[in-house]
Amino acid sequence: MPPCGLTRACAFLVVVFGVVIHDVRAAKPQEHPKVDYRAIIQAYLPEYPYEARRAHITGRGVAAIEIDTSTGKVVSCHMDPSTGNVELDAAALEAFRQWRFKPGTYPRIKIPVRFTMGGEVQTAYHVKEKPVDDALAAFLGRGTVEKGPIPAYPRSVSWTTKEGTGRYELHVGKDGRVSEVRVLKRSGDDIFDRTTVETLRQWRLRRGPLILVLPLSFKLTPTHYSVSIPKTR
Repeated sequence: MPPCGLTRACAFLVVVFGVVIHDVRAAKPQEHPKVDYRAIIQAYLPEYPYEARRAHITGRGVAAIEIDTSTGKVVSCHMDPSTGNVELDAAALEAFRQWRFKPGTYPRIKIPVRFTMGGEVQTAYHVKEKPVDDALAAFLGRGTVEKGPIPAYPRSVSWTTKEGTGRYELHVGKDGRVSEVRVLKRSGDDIFDRTTVETLRQWRLRRGPLILVLPLSFKLTPTHYSVSIPKTR
């Protein structure tokens, strides 16, 4: 069966790193406007302390950060309020002290952080996702995709500004399971390609056999990540 080419733009994932700012001199206590992500040039997620994770210790708090507006470097950082655990506080502060901002932006911000039971660290990520079945309905028919997780850029590595487009060939068997994924065109980023291949192998359709050629574009900044099906002519 010939490959099924995708020829329309269908953006189906946007991951937003939501940081809140609070100027104690100007803002009201409950006001937390979002920071312009373009002001952040370097961001690191806190690491979950091993002993705390093993003991199933969780917590949530807010890191209050003071920034040197002339350099964009963090000059001081403390928890307000604390996560309730000294080790979790220390892990959060160690990461946030490495953040860098564009000079002349914000003198102070507050970043909420949460350590969950599953061993994950969250810092106000917000996901807006269009179901894959809807994104591919024009090409495969609605209801064709039974399982279609979206490639997620690993949070275990430092996010930097990069983007690329790759083409991936999915071989789907009679049972609808993906038996093989081939990289027809590399995106230019080995981490994205590797993550995409691993994720596409988990897909399952409600019909087969077929071969699906799927172009995917990604954009990454220190705070944002998005994946889309690029528009082709």
